[in-house]
Amino acid sequence: MKLLDVEIDKNYRVVSIEGGCAAKDRLIKLGILPGVVIEVKRKAPLRGPFMLSINGSDIVIGRGIASKINVQKIT
Repeated sequence: MKLLDVEIDKNYRVVSIEGGCAAKDRLIKLGILPGVVIEVKRKAPLRGPFMLSINGSDIVIGRGIASKINVQKIT
């Protein structure tokens, strides 16, 4: 499933990243790699950004780049 479709305050594992080299490089610099566990803290309304928690750090990404991240829910 895409990161766009997730629930708030749940943990997800990054499965893959789609897109070109620029998108992948940006996500790698933010610490978003396949296998990493992320928590979605906030999804802003009206197509606003996502706030994620990764390894204790909070980051914000836009919906465009969030659409390139495939995740799997951790039960």
